Amino acid sequence: MEKGIDSESFKYWGELWFRKQQLNFSRSYSLTAKNHLKNINRFIGTQPIGHIKPIDIDNIIIEYAQKNPHTKRPTAKQTLKDMRNIAASVFDYAMENEIIEKNPARGRQIPKRAPQTHRRALTRKEQIWIIKMPHRMRLGALIMMFAGLRRGELIPLTWNDIDFDNLTISVNKSVEKIGNNFVEKPGTKNSKTRIVNITLDLAIELLNAKKTAISKYVCCKIDGSMHTESSWKRAWQSFQCDLNATFGDFQDNSRSKYNPHGVPKMIEKITPHMLRHTYATLLYASGVDVLTASKLLGHADIKTTLDIYTHLQEETMIRSVDKLDTYVSKLFK
Repeated sequence: MEKGIDSESFKYWGELWFRKQQLNFSRSYSLTAKNHLKNINRFIGTQPIGHIKPIDIDNIIIEYAQKNPHTKRPTAKQTLKDMRNIAASVFDYAMENEIIEKNPARGRQIPKRAPQTHRRALTRKEQIWIIKMPHRMRLGALIMMFAGLRRGELIPLTWNDIDFDNLTISVNKSVEKIGNNFVEKPGTKNSKTRIVNITLDLAIELLNAKKTAISKYVCCKIDGSMHTESSWKRAWQSFQCDLNATFGDFQDNSRSKYNPHGVPKMIEKITPHMLRHTYATLLYASGVDVLTASKLLGHADIKTTLDIYTHLQEETMIRSVDKLDTYVSKLFK
């Protein structure tokens, strides 16, 4: 606890809330929460917590929505939501301790026009590239794309976690990055274990890979040890480069890796997040209900899955209207 802080101020209660919740946070989220509190404190940190009104919270949201002081650009909608929710949690904690009666941050609206980034799913062509690309990162990519594991869940995944008889993967651990190393910890991002059903095709790929495996880890370094941050980046970059060299449309450009000017990037970068989002899209396209999808994806809040499904539904509707537009335009010709 920082010395000299007014015991009635928002900053004081923010530090009390953070100290209480810190044991439940991952190291990375602890840093995120600290930064959000620091940004909120710029506006209301010294104010008595009982004097803060909803308009004060609105002013923080509006200020950051217009321009983030760090990036000099409008703040993303999700970041604004996270800031609001952390402020609301601090006020909730003060209410629990009978310091205030109302929560001025609860339910404050985020501007509809705040920038929002939607992760892109891989196209059918890109999915086929992943399936056909011979590379040591291929198997990990297949698991993220067809079982929805996060990168932090894939890295500590062991062969013992895979039940080939029942075609399931037990996602029961994850990693936390400390420096360049990943440290294994029980539970997933949401501190829960989940069982993911896998397709027969993925199971066959896994079973074939297990026959020649040199490590207990399914996706590991060349020497069989668990990936570090740098080894993962190198391996994923190599995978990306091979995809580019194999499937990029080079036409007159040289694709030789010995080209002194390098191989030009002809395909869009593919990330683990995109592979996981592809899994969510495949669940939607296959007619899997939102509750089941939420459990398979390991979302702590079903609203996260609903948001994905709603966005996919809107994209489907737009494509349907485009088809109608094409059909009608032909009638007028």
